[in-house]
Amino acid sequence: MLGEGAVRRVDRNGIARDLAALPDQLEKGLGLGTDLGPLAVGRGATIVGMGGSAIAGEVLGAWLSSERGRTLPVVKDSHLPATVGDGDLVIAVSHSGNTLETLSATREAVARGCDIVGVASGGTLKDLCRARGYPLALIPGGLMPRAAFGYVFGALAGLFGPETAAEVRGATTVVRKRGAALAPAVAVPQNPAKKLAVSIKGRTPIVHATATYAPIARRWQSEFNENAKILAWASILPEADHNELVGWAEDPAAKRFAPIFLRDAAEPEDHARMLDVTRDLIKGKAKTEVVRAEGPTLLSRMLTTLQLGDWTSLYLAVLRKVDPTPVSVIRKLKQRLAKD
Repeated sequence: MLGEGAVRRVDRNGIARDLAALPDQLEKGLGLGTDLGPLAVGRGATIVGMGGSAIAGEVLGAWLSSERGRTLPVVKDSHLPATVGDGDLVIAVSHSGNTLETLSATREAVARGCDIVGVASGGTLKDLCRARGYPLALIPGGLMPRAAFGYVFGALAGLFGPETAAEVRGATTVVRKRGAALAPAVAVPQNPAKKLAVSIKGRTPIVHATATYAPIARRWQSEFNENAKILAWASILPEADHNELVGWAEDPAAKRFAPIFLRDAAEPEDHARMLDVTRDLIKGKAKTEVVRAEGPTLLSRMLTTLQLGDWTSLYLAVLRKVDPTPVSVIRKLKQRLAKD
């Protein structure tokens, strides 16, 4: 059902290969960022990006906020906030280098006199950086944006100095070890991603997390959307307890959904209590799943939880017998927007 042969038949373009390459991507991306220097150390920075390019910045920002109290805004729009201006650092991230919204926001940053750093595999963003002499982390091309997370995350982290780089290297070791248990050759009983995919098949995932893991939950959602071709949502606590919880209690269709709770061993006591109680109130209405992050550091736990979601989405695609690669509707959207 989920053996290597079944994965190969569905995964014709090799997403499994890209997922297995995550630790290598992290290492190589980190090298690209550190080669540019600690450009984001000791100053405010804003990331602009969309989709698979933006999520790396959001994960980095959530970790920096939790561990160091540092704010790293991520703008997912065509326009910059009015607060970003002359002399501020703007890190423009677009895997293709041609993302319309990112290019628009970057041109605004240029017009406002911001310092620019680019992260791209080519395209217009590369050309803009080369023409104006802006620092550029040139990541490898030929990948889907969602499959290049490690390159982008590593490149961004490398801009934040040696201490951050050391944290990423340590986390990468854990990601490499954990990834071995998620590979297609590992049978369902010993493979956490396969087990979770089997458990939630046929239901709509709703991934619950608190603030630090919010971008991880959104990554799970987007991977379910793009790889498994199913609807999914990320739901962030405690806000969800003030509205969504009523739906779980009262909607007779609740059993069609798969509530997944992302947990961390070091989560604050009040968060742990809230997550426990929320799950207790939901589990009478729908079968719940709990993912407990593992690793010696917060960053290692965040990245291995992201890794688990990526592999789970692939195995859901295999169970549904759908090729995880195509995203034709997104291409149609971009084509129509480019014409308007």
